[in-house]
Amino acid sequence: MTRLRNLDVRILWLLLTLVILVPMARPLGLPLSIGEPAQQSFDFVNALPPSSLVVLCYDIAPSSEAENWPQALAMTKHLMSLGHRIVIMTLVPEGVMYADRVATTIAPGFGLTYGEDIIVLPYRAGQESAATAFGENLRDLYATDHYGTPVDNLPLMADIAGIADVDLIAAFSAGDTGLWFIRQVGAKFATPIIVGTVGPGTPLYMVFFSSGQLVGLLNGLAGAAEYELLAKVPGKALAAMDAQSVGHGFFIILMILSNVVYFASRRAGRNA
Repeated sequence: MTRLRNLDVRILWLLLTLVILVPMARPLGLPLSIGEPAQQSFDFVNALPPSSLVVLCYDIAPSSEAENWPQALAMTKHLMSLGHRIVIMTLVPEGVMYADRVATTIAPGFGLTYGEDIIVLPYRAGQESAATAFGENLRDLYATDHYGTPVDNLPLMADIAGIADVDLIAAFSAGDTGLWFIRQVGAKFATPIIVGTVGPGTPLYMVFFSSGQLVGLLNGLAGAAEYELLAKVPGKALAAMDAQSVGHGFFIILMILSNVVYFASRRAGRNA
């Protein structure tokens, strides 16, 4: 007991680091409860008709990457595995680098052909006004794709006359992007919308999910992990949740052990 009571705290920090890093490198697949928002998001995507047209708005920046990127990646992979057609857009400058990563490194692995199965549209400024323009006349909003190719030369764009041809919009953002699409697209054209938001934004969007204005909602890293589990596309979110669970378990063990050592030391002191 004396050795445990005098244990160097640096050893505990080292053990905690190892406890967290191991699940991050090799996910353990610990049980995870699925919330209704993530379940409904998955169910809606899973029930889309074959070859549906889905618009993904990657309003992701490095500051929100830890939560928004796993959400977007999980849903994107799910859509690709189901054979749906994907249009990626963004209303923030940083979003195009994530869209480019998907189009160039992930889409080929699912057998998708750029221009036919997936396209990346360039960044458009204007925030809510850009979302409004997208809903009212998306063909006029873009003359070329992100790579400079005229949209009229992309076979996928030939199937898009307007917002009525879009079967689902999924917006991933730490800010108000989801609100813009709810107000300017969902409310006006009844386009189904799913929002992926960071943890602090969840209470705001839960109001719209509860009212039926959102067909799905992914809340922070937990929502991303739930979707990864449902779609069977394990990634960083599930690994992070495993690390969090194991880390919490490690702290609980330390709390129990420290109390055992404390009371054992007191008893030993009285008997001395």
